[in-house]
Amino acid sequence: MLTNLLLPALLLLAGVDASPVELDERQQAPCQSVQVFIARGSTEPYPGRQGALANAICRNNPSCGYQDIVYPATFENYCSSVQAGVVSGAALITAYAARCPNSKLVLTGYSQGAHLVGDILGGGGGNLGSCTQATSSGLNPATSPGNKIAAALLFGDVRHTANQAYNTATGASRNGNWPRSGAQLASLNRFSSVLRSWCLVGDPACAGGTDPNAHTSYFNVFTNEAAAWVQTKL
Repeated sequence: MLTNLLLPALLLLAGVDASPVELDERQQAPCQSVQVFIARGSTEPYPGRQGALANAICRNNPSCGYQDIVYPATFENYCSSVQAGVVSGAALITAYAARCPNSKLVLTGYSQGAHLVGDILGGGGGNLGSCTQATSSGLNPATSPGNKIAAALLFGDVRHTANQAYNTATGASRNGNWPRSGAQLASLNRFSSVLRSWCLVGDPACAGGTDPNAHTSYFNVFTNEAAAWVQTKL
């Protein structure tokens, strides 16, 4: 578990040296066969490190677009920041699925963004140490938009839970700072077949590690692997 002093430094580091990837006109396309929704990490500019991942996914899918889940992504008022992303993201995804019912949806979240993507899928809320997040219900995988989600990706998730079927990389057997349990974990696990969560053993956020650089290295290491996995789900 991170100390209250280390966690702010780590989550702020998530936004350091994040080269913005220019969003192109595909983001504005009305309906695409594949649509990627990006939840950036704490303090990152839009779209953050995951812009490269969205581009890699779309290279293999000519009818493909991506857009940001708009939320504060601040460490200050962390609980309200995450909750704003949960509300904004769920509304964005629901509206897109209603407007484009034949589209396959891909969700990707990094750091704080991984937390909120997990909450969109499985529900969230509760005591997070220094604050209490409002409760929310997850999507239903049997009805829209839940049944339109072809793939969901988490990187460096502070709510990472050890030994889940969808965990991958060296931290798969470790818990994050606020691991899911009970009803929230059971709800998230309904999406197991379309979910993958990357965690490195040194990452202080998802694995209780001691190497902050592990938290910022996912897209240097796993972009191609993650894009290839998404392709198998489309």
